[in-house]
Order: sequence, then structure tokens, then C-alpha cells
Amino acid sequence: MKNGDIVELMIDSLGFNGISIARLNGGEGPVVQLRGGLPGERVRAMIRRRKRSYLEAELVQVLEPSLHRRTPPCPYAGECGGCSWQHLAYNEQLRWKEQHVRDAFERIGHLKADDYRPILPSQVEFGYRAKMEFACSSRRWIPNKLWKSLEPVAIERKHPAIGLHVRNRYDAVLDIDRCLLQDEHANTLLQVVREIAFAHHISCDDHHTQSGFLRNVIIRRSGFGETMLVLITRTPSSEHERSFLDRCVERCQQAGDVQSIVWGINDTRSPVPLGPFTVIYGKDFIREYVAGLEYRISAQSFFQANVPNLERFIRAVLDAANAHAGDVVWDLYAGAGTLTLPLARQCADVYGVESNAQSTVDACSNAERNGISNAQFITADLHDRSGLSVLNELPNPDIVVLDPPRAGMHPRLVEYVRSRNPSRIVYVSCNPTTQARDLALFGDRYRIAFVQPIDMFPQTYHVENIAVLTLRS
Repeated sequence: MKNGDIVELMIDSLGFNGISIARLNGGEGPVVQLRGGLPGERVRAMIRRRKRSYLEAELVQVLEPSLHRRTPPCPYAGECGGCSWQHLAYNEQLRWKEQHVRDAFERIGHLKADDYRPILPSQVEFGYRAKMEFACSSRRWIPNKLWKSLEPVAIERKHPAIGLHVRNRYDAVLDIDRCLLQDEHANTLLQVVREIAFAHHISCDDHHTQSGFLRNVIIRRSGFGETMLVLITRTPSSEHERSFLDRCVERCQQAGDVQSIVWGINDTRSPVPLGPFTVIYGKDFIREYVAGLEYRISAQSFFQANVPNLERFIRAVLDAANAHAGDVVWDLYAGAGTLTLPLARQCADVYGVESNAQSTVDACSNAERNGISNAQFITADLHDRSGLSVLNELPNPDIVVLDPPRAGMHPRLVEYVRSRNPSRIVYVSCNPTTQARDLALFGDRYRIAFVQPIDMFPQTYHVENIAVLTLRS
């Protein structure tokens, strides 16, 4: 078997990261990984490369489609890296997410849970994202199906793009008019920014030369109906570039439905802007109301993206924590207090620890505006030894809630939490594989009482998962 060979495959399953898995020679040969196929489908595929233990291929044709295959409503499906499962019926998306959680625990972590609870679905399939970050590029990506239909003389890739990255390509951006994961107010605002940028010939980011003014357009929407626009640029070098910011403010003032415009500068090679950040219109935050609480969300704060499903998520975490009036609770990786504040209404004292200083500012403000006095927030890096020393000053916890980023916990933090011996640990994660890895380190002292997946990311292979650990007898 060599690169470029066409093979016929039967898709067996869906693996982590949304990969379709098949085997050559009627299921007896080497494993083949590709994207776009669904379990039970017979497909033609082209071998692209050989790995040590498997082959990578590209889907060429679906010969016998699955009963669960559907036509994606988004014209960018298949090219865009934002969604990967639009072609899969939603009930099947849920079934495979449930299976991936179980596989991560049993096959990767070699863990045994007392109970795997059914996945909680999202309230809505589309238009759920409260925050979308769009990349800007000096050259737009031409989708394969469009490339093949164009005459060579008609192909022009030098036009700029404001959109989303092509799957597995950090340097390629699709120009996107409308994203179905955000609501129509956000899509209209995206169009306004694009029109202003292109009409005024604003240069977009060139990854290779580290030049270009406009780098990212971020839109935050709250279920309460408030909107924040965040523009990330390099330092302006001309009045022409400064006037672009003024024009965005003017258009948003005219529309009247944007509460905040924040401008951030990023002159580094890193895609993560460190600032400075300046409010150039309106407030420095927008408001969200969830589970009877009002939250302030600023440009740099973390907040769950699926607002329609957020109350269900919070209630699932509260159920997992099972806090009582006399309990002391730690909420590690607390963000803007999304979980800390609801927990505070059920326990004696709660301590939220977060590495992002702006999120801590927001969390303190959120506690004050909701009249919550038994929540204390601390800025500390939990992956650094200095952060752990901060925890030494806190009273011993009865319950620890953990909600780390996708990379999971540092082993030092795992060992530290074990040493404080809480009776209950609630580990929330958007990556069941790193979650299972970390939970295995608790295994000799804690048992997994139950696992509760919840879908916060419809149309993608990502899944949120809540695992509850209790001390062994």
C-alpha cells in the first residue's frame, strides 16, 4: 500500500477527535484513519501517509451512506475547523460522546466508575455559542470544491479573510460570512466589521511575515441580549488604521445593539493577546443572568460558551458537589465565579482560585452584585509552586471542585489536593482523556462514584464531563 492508492473501506467507529476508523482487507488489515465517514458506511478513500501503527486517508466517495448521515446546513462544513459532526444526526452525536467518555475512562485511564449516567443534551443545536473568535488573514483559503470549479485565471487568493481556521491548519483561514454556531445578531456584527475592514483596505494578519494590522475579531453575546466586540490588532502605524477603529465605533453607535467595544494590541508571535486592552466604546463588560445570578463578563474573562445550556450544567455540578450548610468548598480554576457563586448559596464558605487576574476582578464584582459574602477569590497559578503555597493559607476543604483547561491538571496539584484529603472531589473537564489520566492518580484513595457527561458543544466531537470522587472506606 502506497500514498495515492484508492481503497474501499467499511467504517467501524468514531474515535477521539472525531476521527473515522476502519481496517483494510475487510477488517483484517491495518487500521485506517480518515475524516468524514460514519460507522456502517462503505466508502472509497485515498491513502495519504503511513504512520507506525496506522494509515491516514482522505475520504473520496461515500458508496453506502449511514442512516444517520444528514446534509450539513453550513456551506463551510468539511473545510472549516469549527465543526466536525454536522453531517451526523444529533442523537448519534450524543451516543458517540457518551461512548468516548466511557472509552477514555476504561481504556486510557483503566478506571472503573460505579455509575455512568446518560449524557445531558444541549438545549439547542445551533446558535448557542456566547463567544466566537474569528481569525484574520492577508490571504483567504479557497475551499477544495470551489478550487476545482474555478478556472486558474479566476483564482485569486490574495483577498483577505475574516473567519475560521481550516481544519488542522493554523496558517489557513476561510472567509466566513455567517457562522451557525452563533446567533444572527453576532453574524450581523461580523459582517459590519468585515465591510469596514475591506472597504478601508485594512491589512490583515500575515502569519509568515508577522505583519498586518487586524489579527482577530471576537464577539461575545449574553443570553440577556448584550454584545461585546473585541478587536485585536498590531500597534497602529498610521491614521488610516486608527480611523478603522473609529469607524467601527460609529457603526455600532448607529446600530445601538452593542454595549461594549474593546481594543487589544498583540505585537507578539503568539496568537494569545496579552494587551494592553482599552475600552473604546461603552462599558468594559457585558452582563449575563444564569440560575438566578447576575454575572459581569469582561473581554479577558473565561465564561462557558453554551449559555442556553449553562443553567443545566451548573445544576449538574451542584448535584455532583452535594454541598451542605457547614461545608468548606474550594473551586479551583474558578474563572469569573460561574460555579463558585452558586456553590456559595449552599455551603458555609467557598474559595475560588484562578490564574487570570481579570477573571478574579470579575468574580469579586459578581459576588458583590449578587450580595454573596461567603465567597473569597484569589489570583494564583495552580500549576506553579507559588500557587500551591497560597492554598496552604486556606481552611481544609470538605469538597474540591476542579475545572482545569483541556490540558488537565499538573501532577503537583493532584498530589496537593490528595494531601488535603477532601471527602469529595468534583472534576469537570472538556477533555475526558486528560481527565481520565488525572483521575487515575487519585485511584488508590478515591473511588469514582459517578460520571455525568453533558453536551456543551453540539456539532463537534467535544464533550463536557463531570466525575465525582469520594473517599474510599
